[in-house]
Amino acid sequence: MKFLDPKIDLAFKKLFGSEDHKRVTISFLNTMLEYTDDRRIETIQFLNNEQLPVSAEKKENILDIFCTDRSGRKFIIEMQNAWMRAFGSRIVYYGAKTYTNQLGKAMPYDDLNPVTVVAITKQFEVFPKKPSHKSIHYLVDSKTYEHDLDDLTFVFIELPKFTKKEHELVTNEDKWLFLLKEIGFYNHIPEPLKQAEFGEACQLLNLITLSDSEQSLYERKLIESQSRETNDYLAMNAEEYAKKALQKGIEKGSRERQVETARKMLSKGFDVETIADVTSLPVDEIKKLKNQNYGTMAEF
Repeated sequence: MKFLDPKIDLAFKKLFGSEDHKRVTISFLNTMLEYTDDRRIETIQFLNNEQLPVSAEKKENILDIFCTDRSGRKFIIEMQNAWMRAFGSRIVYYGAKTYTNQLGKAMPYDDLNPVTVVAITKQFEVFPKKPSHKSIHYLVDSKTYEHDLDDLTFVFIELPKFTKKEHELVTNEDKWLFLLKEIGFYNHIPEPLKQAEFGEACQLLNLITLSDSEQSLYERKLIESQSRETNDYLAMNAEEYAKKALQKGIEKGSRERQVETARKMLSKGFDVETIADVTSLPVDEIKKLKNQNYGTMAEF
């Protein structure tokens, strides 16, 4: 048995966009959103995932998975493979656009339903300073932290931060994230994923379920993804490399100025300790410069 990598677009939509396997999507959403009791999603309807621009100057968006539940709440699930500098802003844009697109002319604001965006990143961290692999962002009162406005919710799942192994899987969240991150490397269903909707999800990702044309498309997407990962890695590290190179240049220039100052002070007869205080160079290094100066003078 061989599994599709659910992080690849085609496989991701097969996993969470199947009309015949909606309970997989429902389980994932309830787990990630931590919905219990009366907040639980019981049924969903998939919606048109194309967000048309309101004018020629606006951006058009194609959402990965877009659905609504019986109460009208809207849910977007996005998998981001490629590194994006302003990914957080993009997700806020998706949520806000989906929220405002609900109203037509003369429609009352009462018709607006809450929108939740679940954003998953394959290989980069959105919030490097946050230790947790998942963060949920609400509109809250800055003093009381009360969640009075539930119109927009943003959930970020950073897969690079999820490091649990198969034997460490305990919660449903553990299992879902492990499935997303690791199932593509397996040739059998891991024991913790054999039950209920997890087993169903694994069967959906079974490579054998694809037609010949779908397999060709998947293989092409897989190659594209691997190539993009290499480019993204270089892009993510280019800025950091440039900063380090700049810092090294500054340090090199600063050191050259220190040495030049020390040589001038030596030529004017300043003692080693005074030069060390002024230039911040080690005493031993200044003594070496002093000996070099004497050697040059002797040759002269």
